[in-house]
Amino acid sequence: MTSANEGGALTQVRFWRSYEAAINAVAVVLFAAMVVVTAAGVFFRYVLNAALPWAEEADRYLFIWLSFVGAAITMRHQAHIAVDILVRSFSATACDWAALLTYGCILVFVGTVFWASERVIDVTSTTRTTATDIPMSWVYLAVPVGCTLIAIEVLRLAASTVRRMTRRATP
Repeated sequence: MTSANEGGALTQVRFWRSYEAAINAVAVVLFAAMVVVTAAGVFFRYVLNAALPWAEEADRYLFIWLSFVGAAITMRHQAHIAVDILVRSFSATACDWAALLTYGCILVFVGTVFWASERVIDVTSTTRTTATDIPMSWVYLAVPVGCTLIAIEVLRLAASTVRRMTRRATP
């Protein structure tokens, strides 16, 4: 029985490591694409004196996607800006309960944003961007994707908090 539990735990660890690596890779690709597009835009504008009409727009949309993917990565590491002066004076158990309350609020927020973004994506599905001629819905798709990734990270943090509370409560 123990080996089955250990095997399941190992599989779970491998899954989450793969998930994290995939999300990190997406962020790296988005950032690298921004660097390449920006460098090409600068080179064409100032060296060749022939500006790329799509470079600024592509940079903007890549940045939007990178912001949402990066927000999820930042959530994973609990690195978002926080004012924790009050919480630092709490006991460990009270801190955990405050964290769970915070996670609940975050889930409500990203759920609301996700829900609202569905309508925006639907409305913009027939609109195309000016320079790159891609559907605007692809740009706005960053919102529900980012909200989903953030929700996954928040649920992971909440599960970790509950496990820590359970370990502390068990003698």
